[in-house]
Amino acid sequence: MSKSSNKATANILSQQANEAYYDDEFEQAESLYTQAIAADSTTGEFYLKRAQVRHKLGNLESAASDARKAADLSANKSDLLRQYFKALFLHGKWAAELKNYDDAAESLRKAAVINPSHEEVKSLLETVEPLTTPAPEPAAAPESETSAVPEPAVPARPKVRHEWYQNDDYVILEVFIKRVQKDAASVEFADKSVSLSVKMATGSENNYEFDPLMHSIIPGESTFEILSTKIEIRMKKSSSGQRWDHLEETEAQQKSGQKLALSSSRKGVSWDTIAADAEKETKLKPSEQGINELFQNIYKDADDETRRAMLKSYTESNGTALSTDWKSVSKGKVETVPPNDTYAKPYSS
Repeated sequence: MSKSSNKATANILSQQANEAYYDDEFEQAESLYTQAIAADSTTGEFYLKRAQVRHKLGNLESAASDARKAADLSANKSDLLRQYFKALFLHGKWAAELKNYDDAAESLRKAAVINPSHEEVKSLLETVEPLTTPAPEPAAAPESETSAVPEPAVPARPKVRHEWYQNDDYVILEVFIKRVQKDAASVEFADKSVSLSVKMATGSENNYEFDPLMHSIIPGESTFEILSTKIEIRMKKSSSGQRWDHLEETEAQQKSGQKLALSSSRKGVSWDTIAADAEKETKLKPSEQGINELFQNIYKDADDETRRAMLKSYTESNGTALSTDWKSVSKGKVETVPPNDTYAKPYSS
């Protein structure tokens, strides 16, 4: 299936999920939004809507995670500014309820920049700010009890809390050091490493090396930002859609020189990459392209009953049937009708 077909399928599933949501069928809506995300994982709107459904179902942690993903996918896109603000606000609000105050404060600060007059954002930020984690102070070096010169040792990375996550294009590394001055930190990017240097308020300088990274990055398109509670480092992946299983290579990988295989689990699948490969191998013939466009035009110009028939028949038949006759489709489940010389195999996780 081509990338455009994936997006068309995702939009149909999202429309069906919207209808389930309005009917208060939240579990069905969550399932349909999840299917839409599986077909197109690049649309932040799907994550934002699923976040709200999961909040309705009482799954606060997953709701906050989806809201953060929606914010990542909407960032730096002027046409999605309203969606970006909403994702930041919901993530900040729910992260605060989960007592993840550092994450909450970070999202709320970004939301406040977009809309400084939003009363609830200002109120939440005033509540959360005092609860954020203080910046770690470097430990004082113990006084030497003897005059013996110690043997040189490999310098260890200073201990500081850091986390990382990723999307299709970037690996985002968050190093939690509070109140770093704008000119007190620098980051050097290389093909397979990143180096952070921070001048502390005490006058000491801490260096953090992440080397070697799991996969290569594009130094010229990688950036960093100094925020009030952390330093956010955005590393541009050299291969879009490539899944990182770790931030850095493991010791075993460094010794063997081998890279870990991409995860084969559903969670780790990059649907955009699969769709791009599939499109190269199985491009539609001109006649098939015409049919696909015809179906999309029919749905776009159809009335509610025709759309409902198309959604129900397409979904229940696993994509093997498409009907516009609601009277016929509404009588029962639409069976899967596989092509000739094939058979339908039920999915098992």
